[in-house]
Amino acid sequence: MIEQLSSYQRIPIRWIEKTLIARVLLPLPIHKSFDFLVPQKLSDDMAVGKRVSVRFRDKKQWGIVAALAEKSNHPGPLEEIVDISRGPAFSSEALAFCSRIAEQYLGPVSLVANRILPTQISKREERFLSIPHDIERMLPSLETLSKRAPRQADLLRYILAHGSCQETELRQQLGSIHGAVNRLLEKGLLRKSSTLHEVASNSRTEETLDNASLLKYKQLHGKRVLFFSASRWPDYVRWIERELLTSRDILILAPEMFLAQQLHSYLQEHLGIEIGLFHSGIADGQRGRVWERVRSRELRFVVGTRSALFLPFANLGLIIVDEEQDASYKQQEMLPHYHARLVAVEKGKNSQTIFGSSSPSLETFHAATRGQFELIRPNNSDRQINVRIVDMNKEHGVLSNPLAQAIEQAISLDKGSLLGVNRRGYFQAVLCKKCGHPLRCKHCGVALTYHVKRAQFVCHSCGRSFESMVCSDCGSRALRFVGVGSERLENEVRNLFPQASISRFDRDTLPPRQYAEAIQEIASGKIDILVGTPVIAKGPVIPSLGLVGAIGVDRLLAFPDFRAAERTYQYLSNLIGRMESGTAIIQTHYPDHYAVVAAARRDYDYFYESEIADRESLFYPPFSHLARVILHTTASEALIEVMHSFEVEALGPALFPGRGGKAHFLIKGKEATTVRSACLAARKAIPSLEIDLDPA
Repeated sequence: MIEQLSSYQRIPIRWIEKTLIARVLLPLPIHKSFDFLVPQKLSDDMAVGKRVSVRFRDKKQWGIVAALAEKSNHPGPLEEIVDISRGPAFSSEALAFCSRIAEQYLGPVSLVANRILPTQISKREERFLSIPHDIERMLPSLETLSKRAPRQADLLRYILAHGSCQETELRQQLGSIHGAVNRLLEKGLLRKSSTLHEVASNSRTEETLDNASLLKYKQLHGKRVLFFSASRWPDYVRWIERELLTSRDILILAPEMFLAQQLHSYLQEHLGIEIGLFHSGIADGQRGRVWERVRSRELRFVVGTRSALFLPFANLGLIIVDEEQDASYKQQEMLPHYHARLVAVEKGKNSQTIFGSSSPSLETFHAATRGQFELIRPNNSDRQINVRIVDMNKEHGVLSNPLAQAIEQAISLDKGSLLGVNRRGYFQAVLCKKCGHPLRCKHCGVALTYHVKRAQFVCHSCGRSFESMVCSDCGSRALRFVGVGSERLENEVRNLFPQASISRFDRDTLPPRQYAEAIQEIASGKIDILVGTPVIAKGPVIPSLGLVGAIGVDRLLAFPDFRAAERTYQYLSNLIGRMESGTAIIQTHYPDHYAVVAAARRDYDYFYESEIADRESLFYPPFSHLARVILHTTASEALIEVMHSFEVEALGPALFPGRGGKAHFLIKGKEATTVRSACLAARKAIPSLEIDLDPA
């Protein structure tokens, strides 16, 4: 079936007496398509990539046409296609790309394609709005509106603060604004900005660009680039400006929805053009509109999260993957378990691909040292940040004395404090005193988090909650609560600084679409102390910050993963990097660990040299390729027997407490093709196993 997708030839469908067969991908976890007869009344509208309605096993289902044929190998009569959707559709190239990625990561394209394609198109036209005059001319109108039409005033203030915005963004932040937008357009206080086509034709000429530009666009065009810098967004603008002189498409990726929203607003403000936004937090209908506008080439510039890689761009010229080291680029939740960083390289074979980071992944930096990426590394050592490591073996409580004093000083200087903690909830873990295991979800095996206000254990993977305080493995009620979560840290800070304005920033208190707004509040001085999970370490500099504190770092270091040191360094480095100047304090029981010391020194090279030696000696990436295989423990011997036929190493089985007899193996091999072939053979022998290539 995969071969059909990648090599099909379009068949003329305007005939009268010939039979037309549609091979349809149904949303099922199987590696095959099903043949259906195309009735004459639908033949004119039938095409590869369209979503169609069929009867399958006495139920109505929607699927995607993978190929068209004149004959079917099905032995019996065929069911007819019922209807063709007027919603989004794949282009043939986009469907072929989706097929290649699904095949590469051993996922069924039938399930993958149906998950990726939005199901509907919003009927509302999304407008791109900006202010037609300078701020001075707008102020009298804003003052009048504040008294007579406060809703319109709120909308104007938002656009004045954020720059040009899509109506989607305004609706997400302010609620229903359609009427207010129309009134402001009628009054001439808003304007519907130009489309990308109009702006690109009037864009700055090549001669007006800085010829000494750091990015040296001409020399690097068509190559893969690692842009190793703490301050990247202004340079992205310069790179994009040069690409706008061509007729090619542009795709910018961010690892999180709120970062995509911030980057989207920043680029719209600095480029003054229409830019699409695509991520899972946007309504399906609006994602469908973006999808179709990209397919028709009406929209040629999109900012999004990893799913935007599957948009049907016809002629990509530039892909930028910001924060390329971020683990969120790995699809963990569902098939295919792809890594956006690797898929971006596949997508950008004929275009410029830029990976941006202030703390690159070891794999990417290692590839750059071997000439596989052009390395651009400007000097960012002009920031005045004093970093202090506090040995928590000599301290007591959640906040060390040095950190508490630093918060007090920051408040007295009207500077904001950003306190990062590695986990939501009240404690970092709840352990059984009898068997020593952490309490885990009975359904998915993930460690539970205790929330004091709800008096419940909560699984942050499946969302289930449990009131019973009983060990999920041995049934003991003797439990031990350890570590600190964001909820506990917030309570501690409120007790110590009752007069301060304090906010907590995690998925329990804020939906992702409000993250950027929370960051703005601390940037504007409305919040004295912001407590948050690692998501607050991502993003550009916040100039108003005077203090950054890292609490609970040891949990990252102790995580049973060969990337634990790398993730610790990246988290600390990025958290400190949110400050322009001031003090950073790292609390840890391991003050001499090279990841902590390197982050405090802001010395990536020291960290890289320490870590790469360990990776090579233990045969971990970038010196090997990995796959994680999850299966029932009874099938362990069968898996080991299959692995003997390949030049791979199988580590395991490691048991998953609370997952009903499930275990996992880590498969290591020198070549990616060998690891993939071994996993294919394992799936053939044990169809029920789960496979995750390139686990993050």
